[in-house]
Amino acid sequence: MSANDKADDHRPSKGAGEPEQGAGGKRRRAAPAGELSKALRSVYDNTLREDVPDDFMDLLGKLS
Repeated sequence: MSANDKADDHRPSKGAGEPEQGAGGKRRRAAPAGELSKALRSVYDNTLREDVPDDFMDLLGKLS
């Protein structure tokens, strides 16, 4: 970002507690912490189930 870009940005910054604006200008509420935890756990679990790429396994094999 250049100095000119920064100078042209006159939007007020959002506070930490302000909800984001969604489609159509409606404000979204933040998801409860329990839902966020479940979503993060799901992504993490899915990542653990992914296969290790063959190229990476070949590199690991060269180390031993």
